[in-house]
Amino acid sequence: MTRPSPAPTPGGLFVAFVQVALSGIGGGLPAHTRRLLGDRGWITDEDYAETFTLASLTPGPNAVNLAAVLGMRLGGVAGAVCAVGGILLPGLIVMLAVSAVTVGQGAALPGWVQGALRGAACAAVAVMLTAALPVLRVGVNVRGGVVVAALTFLALGVLRLDLLPVLLAAVGVGLLIHRPRAASGTGAAGVPDA
Repeated sequence: MTRPSPAPTPGGLFVAFVQVALSGIGGGLPAHTRRLLGDRGWITDEDYAETFTLASLTPGPNAVNLAAVLGMRLGGVAGAVCAVGGILLPGLIVMLAVSAVTVGQGAALPGWVQGALRGAACAAVAVMLTAALPVLRVGVNVRGGVVVAALTFLALGVLRLDLLPVLLAAVGVGLLIHRPRAASGTGAAGVPDA
């Protein structure tokens, strides 16, 4: 996929990430980010997978990290600032408004609101899967990717081990598998050279 001309401006990134935030009701901001920026030709699935992985491995909310990294890649420091501002602004306004209305109403939300939130949570699972699938497609083509992913799922999802040691172990295994080799015939990501 080729990038459009001209390249995205910081203002364009701000508007794009406001749209991402507004369409992210129910969760799935990374999925909306991939779809919106991909539709504009600003990122490829490979760019998205690389950036999503980096954003997921850094502290803080994934969506904000993703906006910062994508904004930096597409528009430099100004792009990163505008992307983060764009993705935070709608939620900030809505949460301030909801807080102003609900303060003093008691701790429990009305039953119909709780029901709506449960439905939205189910939809959020499906939206998150649409964000994960491109990363999975890239991951299965990386040497050892399926094994590392399966072991990580086993450690986190089945054995319920702590995230940080599992993450450090996975990174160590990845470094070991992809250590530089002379005349190995593979690229840095373990994908065979064309």
